Amino acid sequence: MKKLILTLSIFLSLAFVNEANAQQQKFGHVNSQELFETMPEVANLRTQLTNKSKQYETQLQGLYTTYQTLVGDLQQNMSSYTEIVLQQKYKEAEDLEKRITNTEAEAQKELQRYEAEKLKPIEDKAFAAIQKVAQANGFTYIFDSSLGVLVYKPASDDITNLVKAQLGIY
Repeated sequence: MKKLILTLSIFLSLAFVNEANAQQQKFGHVNSQELFETMPEVANLRTQLTNKSKQYETQLQGLYTTYQTLVGDLQQNMSSYTEIVLQQKYKEAEDLEKRITNTEAEAQKELQRYEAEKLKPIEDKAFAAIQKVAQANGFTYIFDSSLGVLVYKPASDDITNLVKAQLGIY
């Protein structure tokens, strides 16, 4: 009987300790997508990416034009070219196709690398602001509501505006 009472009292005290710990934890959420959309650094990055993309488009457009001119010349003058000249023109067209394909792939890789490189400090800045707000307001956990993983979130615990204020975004 003593063992039963002792075991029961241990379980009850553990339940009260767990309930007290749960009450001390403060949960919050932030909409990181909304936060990022309002950060001026993200708008600047988009502009930079657009400009860089336009540079590649201009370069590729020049290659496309050269290719179209070469193919048009081949189609128009095929009957007047010797076999050696035709082979040379076909080889030139094939090389230009490869160059276009490689340039497109490299441009895509470069744009992705550039975006990742420039986005990292912006993400770090936002994360640091989230941490400061969470610590200053006594939050134990912050969830990202833009990922749609929350089942319930009280409006009073949305710290998106606090993080924006921390970043100086109003």
